[in-house]
Amino acid sequence: MNYWWVNHKQTHRAEIDGGYIWSPKTKANGGANETYLNLPRVVPGDVVFSYANTAIRAVGIATAVAQDVNKPAEFGSAGATWGAAGWLVPIEWQLLRAPVSPKQHLTTIAPLLPLRHSPIRAETGDGNQGCYLAAIGTELGTALQTIISRTDGDALEVAAVRSITAAEDRAEIAVRQQSDLAITEVDQLVRARRGQGRFRLNVLAVEKQCRLTGLASEQFLVASHIKPWAACTNEERLDGHNGLMLSPHVDRLFDRGWVSFDEDGSLLVASDEAKDALSAWGLPRAGFTVGRFTPRQGAFLAYHREHVFGRAYRFHQSIEASA
Repeated sequence: MNYWWVNHKQTHRAEIDGGYIWSPKTKANGGANETYLNLPRVVPGDVVFSYANTAIRAVGIATAVAQDVNKPAEFGSAGATWGAAGWLVPIEWQLLRAPVSPKQHLTTIAPLLPLRHSPIRAETGDGNQGCYLAAIGTELGTALQTIISRTDGDALEVAAVRSITAAEDRAEIAVRQQSDLAITEVDQLVRARRGQGRFRLNVLAVEKQCRLTGLASEQFLVASHIKPWAACTNEERLDGHNGLMLSPHVDRLFDRGWVSFDEDGSLLVASDEAKDALSAWGLPRAGFTVGRFTPRQGAFLAYHREHVFGRAYRFHQSIEASA
C-alpha cells in the first residue's frame, strides 16, 4: 500500500464530486512532470490525502488503476493551457468534518516530507504549486492518520474499511488467475472471503456458538476469519481453525480490530469507544474469559493481536502487503 498527497487547486470540487483525480500527461510545454507521472503508479487500495485551500479536506482510497481519459468536461475553463490527454484514477473520497491545516502541525509534518517533489514547503507549510500528486512515505501517512483521528476517527474508519475491501478485491483477482486451481477450488476460496461454503462448514466443525453472546443458532452467526482473508494462503483461507462463529455485531468488532482474545481466552478491548459499544450491546467487559482455543486457533489469534487488534483507525499495512 502506498500513500499519496494530491494538491487539487482549481479542480478540487470537480474531482471530489466526481470521485477521481486527473492530470495531463505532460506540462503545457510538453515536458515531463514527475507528479503527473505518479498517477499510473497508483494501485487499488492506495491511500490519497486531498489538500485544497490550505487544508487536507478528504481522505480517499484508489479503487482502480489509472485510465487514459481526456480532460474532464466539468473542469470548464480550469487548466485551459493543459493538453487534453491525461490520466484519471478513480477514488472513493471520505470528507473530513474537521479539515487539517498542515501549518498547525508543521513541526510533526515537515521532517517527514519528501526531499523532492514535496506537496508543501517544509519551511512555511504553504502548498507547492508545481506539485500535483506527491508520493509520501509511510511515516508521514501514519502521522496524518494520527492527526486526523483526534477529531475525525469515523472518516478514517470508513476509509480503512474501503482500503481493506480493495486489498481483498486484488487478492480475489489473484486467486481467480491461478491456473493450477480447479474451478471448484477457486469457487470455494472466493466464497470463503464472504464466510460461506466449505470455510463455514469447517469453522462450524470447531466452533458451535458465538464466544461473546453465546448464541448457537447457525442462521444468525457469521463465519469470521481470524487472520484476514486477504493476508492468508489458500490453505489458511479454508482452515476451520482460522475462524470463529460470531454474532454480526461481534464480527464487526473483531474484524476491525476493536476486540481480540488473549492466549488464555480473555477478551481484549482496544479503546474506550469499543468499551462503550460492548456496554450498549450488553456484551461482556474486557477480561471476560470466553474459553480455551485450539493450538491452531491460538496461532491465528496471535497474528490477529499483532496485526489487526487496536488498529481500527489504521490502514492495514500487513493485509495490503500480503494481498
